[in-house]
Amino acid sequence: MDMRLDKAKLKALRESRAWSQTHLAEVSGISLRTIQRIEKSGNASLESIKSICATFDVHVEYLTVPQEQQSKIESSLLQTMRKKLLSIEAKITLASFIVAFTIAFLFTVWR
Repeated sequence: MDMRLDKAKLKALRESRAWSQTHLAEVSGISLRTIQRIEKSGNASLESIKSICATFDVHVEYLTVPQEQQSKIESSLLQTMRKKLLSIEAKITLASFIVAFTIAFLFTVWR
């Protein structure tokens, strides 16, 4: 199960030590691609979070986003996805109407 991590804190910790993502990957035992994904998305497995926290000698709570804040983020993402889905449905409905109208028009013209 993925958890949310504070991307800004992670990046600040890494940069405060003048570490590249590659170096963090090496010292934490996590792949470079995973480090890049975590810094970009803020999503990480508990194992990755524990490894990163151990590397920086900080508690897991320092880097993780509180559960109630995670719920707000997820709720916001769901609302955004619903709006986009409704927009897509509206476009499909309009396109279907245009196609049906065009077919009906062509059918009457070619008679």
